[in-house]
Amino acid sequence: MLAGLAFSALTAASMSAGNLLEKHAVDRMGHLSARRAGRMLRALVGSPTWMLGFLVSLAGLAFQVLAFALAPLAVVQSVYGAGLVVLVIAARRLLGEQVGRREGLGLGVIVVAVVLVGVSLGGGGHIGLRGATASVLVVSGATAAIGALALVGRRALPRLDAGIAFGLGSGLFYGVAALGTKGASTVVARHGVLASVPRLLASPYPYLFVAASLLGLLAFQTGLQRARVAVVAPLSSVVASAYVVAAGMALFGESLPHDATRTALRLVGFAGVLAGTALLAGAGAGATPVAAAPLPGSEPVPAPGPLDG
Repeated sequence: MLAGLAFSALTAASMSAGNLLEKHAVDRMGHLSARRAGRMLRALVGSPTWMLGFLVSLAGLAFQVLAFALAPLAVVQSVYGAGLVVLVIAARRLLGEQVGRREGLGLGVIVVAVVLVGVSLGGGGHIGLRGATASVLVVSGATAAIGALALVGRRALPRLDAGIAFGLGSGLFYGVAALGTKGASTVVARHGVLASVPRLLASPYPYLFVAASLLGLLAFQTGLQRARVAVVAPLSSVVASAYVVAAGMALFGESLPHDATRTALRLVGFAGVLAGTALLAGAGAGATPVAAAPLPGSEPVPAPGPLDG
């Protein structure tokens, strides 16, 4: 369990650092649009700073696979949520994003909630290592469709804040990717790191992860440029975390601690992480982002489409 906590902390640190580097890079790019995925991907890959952030985040995903194999879903996601505290503070100091009272309250709630989750460790329960692949794929497909509707539907709700729309959509896509990560962790737990490699390649989990991550990346990076990182990243995280814990526990057969008190502490703690993250996202919603300049030598930017900000 302690190893799982350590890998969870490494996941949180890597993801937060990667998000900050990516935000720094996209703020200096031209107009990004998920509707023009090819141009967007070329711009991202052509940025050394963004690529560094991407590689740091990729290391975080490797840590997450190990964390899911060694600790319960709610514990891993709660520790990951604690990384948002570092992210918001760093965004204030490095990017000049202000932290208001409501955001400060959200940070405090997250800290207390993670302590409660830590107290809940032990008391029985087990890590979910089974799951029907067909069920995972069906649930993932339905979730991805809802994520796409969240982005397209923003055109019908012009008052909806861009950070909320992109945070919700990317969070659902990343939640599906996390199911792929959890599925991969079950293979690693059964067969070991080296012996699991051919089995992983023969399973759908790596490909589910790649496809969902690509959709999440397009939505998330567009959202980073349209809104504050302290809005998009927390909301994306809370949606992905809530989704993977709720769906993952059911799909992979993971149980809560047998002791009622520890179960209550874990559930309250995880709910606190979600509530604190929602406070962070809600407090910053509606802030006006800086408009991005057109890409040098590019054609005039067309009117926003369904996936644009």
